Amino acid sequence: MKTIVRALTVLLSLATAAPLLAQTSPPASGRLPIVLPDGKPYADPDLSARGLPEAPYPGTRAPIQWPQLSPVRRLSYEGWWAAVTNRPSAARLNFARALRITPNDRRLLWSYGWAQLNMGEPAMAMAAFQRNLALRPNDRPRWLPMALALTYTAAGERDAAAAWYRTAALSDPMQWGSDHQVLRTTLEWTPQERALVSQLLEYAAQGDRAEPASFARLAER
Repeated sequence: MKTIVRALTVLLSLATAAPLLAQTSPPASGRLPIVLPDGKPYADPDLSARGLPEAPYPGTRAPIQWPQLSPVRRLSYEGWWAAVTNRPSAARLNFARALRITPNDRRLLWSYGWAQLNMGEPAMAMAAFQRNLALRPNDRPRWLPMALALTYTAAGERDAAAAWYRTAALSDPMQWGSDHQVLRTTLEWTPQERALVSQLLEYAAQGDRAEPASFARLAER
């Protein structure tokens, strides 16, 4: 198990040409780096983030019933499915294999980030999302605000979660413009994800007192 975790950490921390590199662990304080939105929408479409990470939940087809998938897609699907069905060892193994083959596959990194959220690992989810963003440093992908809102929710960072939730509503009001729309959008998400959504809505209702900051500050950490 420790070997697999170390392998995933190394794969996520491989250098890229982009200025923003993935962080693979929280700072010494044990908290995630707190980076808040800049007040502008994230409106760029991103084909690497289609629908749910790999398939609607609850899925009715096991991975073996998808023979047309490429090896990396199959490993990604099996890893995500293992994560959402409470089999973390299998999830880590499949993602480690996939990342060895294509460490810069943005759809794989996106699925891996959501799998980590389902397994209660917000630091690793943040690392995957950061590495994904590093591969397209000039983009402002529409999926990012809600992904970070839920990542900070999983880490218990109320103010950061609420700030990114507001940015998600600004960026994609059709999906995140109101609590009702959020609940409708996430109707078929996994139980773990829906639990995070419920907690996020509570955080948002409480309000936050955080000061704005730029996402670019991640590069300084």
